[in-house]
Amino acid sequence: MSTTLSKSPAILGETAQPASTAVRRVAAGIAITVAVAALAYVGVKRWQFAAAHEDTDDAQVEGHVSPVLPRVAGYVGRVLVNDNQRVTAGQVLLEIDGTELDLKVQEAQAALASAEADLRTAEASVANAQAMAAAADANVQTALVRDRKTVSDLARDAALFKTGAITDSQLTDTQAAADTAKAQLEALRQDASASRLQVPVTDARVAAAQTQVAEKRSSLDFARLQRSYGSVTAPISGLVSRKSVEPGQFVQAGQTLLSVAAEDDAWVVANFKETQLTRMKVGQTVDFTADTYPDVIFHGKVDSIAGTTGARFALLPPDNSTGNFVKVTQRIPVKILLADPADPAHPLRPGMSVDAVVQVR
Repeated sequence: MSTTLSKSPAILGETAQPASTAVRRVAAGIAITVAVAALAYVGVKRWQFAAAHEDTDDAQVEGHVSPVLPRVAGYVGRVLVNDNQRVTAGQVLLEIDGTELDLKVQEAQAALASAEADLRTAEASVANAQAMAAAADANVQTALVRDRKTVSDLARDAALFKTGAITDSQLTDTQAAADTAKAQLEALRQDASASRLQVPVTDARVAAAQTQVAEKRSSLDFARLQRSYGSVTAPISGLVSRKSVEPGQFVQAGQTLLSVAAEDDAWVVANFKETQLTRMKVGQTVDFTADTYPDVIFHGKVDSIAGTTGARFALLPPDNSTGNFVKVTQRIPVKILLADPADPAHPLRPGMSVDAVVQVR
């Protein structure tokens, strides 16, 4: 007679417990191995990336920001733009009251007219002096003919007197006529000489008058130029920024009234540590993101590397030769130009913060 034995539940539990613990240990080992492998892969990738790239978050967008300032002083008549308004180069932004400027133009016009009248008078005096000199020369020629005639008459009468054909009184009259003609000739020659000297004098007056006319014309051109400065225009195309002018305000020449920030010409200045510039060169590619558009990657290239550290341009540059020396890693600005055309949907504005990564290998 045979007896069939069956295992109790307690015995089955004791056998299954070690098997499940072993499975968990194997699974944990596999998980740890996968995690270690993943971390190693990520570490290798990050090491490879760090070996071929240099990055910094000390970077910002730069651009052309042109100040708008008047060239003449005066009261503001009209302001034609508002904050953040888009303007084009040459567009009139504001106007200065031109009443005083108009009066200066009229004054300069009157001064020019007076100088031109003086010039015409001087030119007329030249013509008069030349005519007087010509008349004096003609008088000299007439007196010269008279003098020659009297000399001839005197020689003839002297010969006749020797023959007794004329009296002593007649010879004396002929001699007197010859002396008179000679004296008149000398006087007319002196007058002619004086008249000729007046010609260069009047020429000098004309030259002086011409100089005055040129000076007054220049003053008029300057007054008109100043009048044109009454309309203050935009130096570049862009957005109006930092507007600080209102109608009725008195402004000085050279006073900044507002600024215009260009929209289509931006670049990045990244301040890399000096230890990051070992392999950095002009022309290397750059990827960067702006804090405003974290999901947009912009592309560029290194345009230039500054010749000095940023600290050298500080208000009080460090002087390591005085006091206790503490070595501080310096930063050098690197200019980065955009490789892609400007994206109207993601405009870069001066002052934006960016994270830049340069591929150095």
